[in-house]
Amino acid sequence: MLEEKNDLSQYKHPAVAVDVILFTIKNNILKIGLIRREEAPYLNHYALPGRFVRYDEPIEETAKIALKSKGNINPEAVFLEQLYTFGQDLNRDTRIRTISVVYYGLIDSGKIDILQGNKFHWFSVYDLPELAFDHKLIIDSAVKSLRKKVLESDFAFQLLPEEFTLSELQKAYETILGEELDKRNFRKKILENNFIKALKKKRREGLHRPAELYWFKRKN
Repeated sequence: MLEEKNDLSQYKHPAVAVDVILFTIKNNILKIGLIRREEAPYLNHYALPGRFVRYDEPIEETAKIALKSKGNINPEAVFLEQLYTFGQDLNRDTRIRTISVVYYGLIDSGKIDILQGNKFHWFSVYDLPELAFDHKLIIDSAVKSLRKKVLESDFAFQLLPEEFTLSELQKAYETILGEELDKRNFRKKILENNFIKALKKKRREGLHRPAELYWFKRKN
């Protein structure tokens, strides 16, 4: 006996959205880029840049469009990687049952400074305003995950300029992790991991002697 085919039209369909958690490091503070909502619900509340997925849109393309349309920022300047899917709370959006695919967005603060007209407001992860939807839960989860990822991947390098010193790299790790690291052990592990390459040039840091510059060996 042939199995009866399901009539998909009889089911209610949830909406699928994409939200982007845009991280940067500025003045040795881990910050998140938020936008002020210009429509209900949560009018004038801060929120992550997001967008409902269109039928003919690849999900990562939706994330890029959200960055451009909501924050007026060039998505090609942002490193994107999928984090997690949120939808356990059936009422996370009062308009419609919504499932959100969340992306990390990582960007060097120097790139932000040269992107004219972006609409992002930057907040320390330790001092967030009142947020729309379940975005506080999402951010808390992302920060926790970021701290784990930075120890086992190249995430920290996505928040740095093309050229950096070992001191700047260590400071980036410390800013993300929220703790100080032993200088000797940190440098030993970084060099053993073979993530970076010396550029054979130096830069002076304050009154200290010039420090060696490095660059990240980006994957093809």
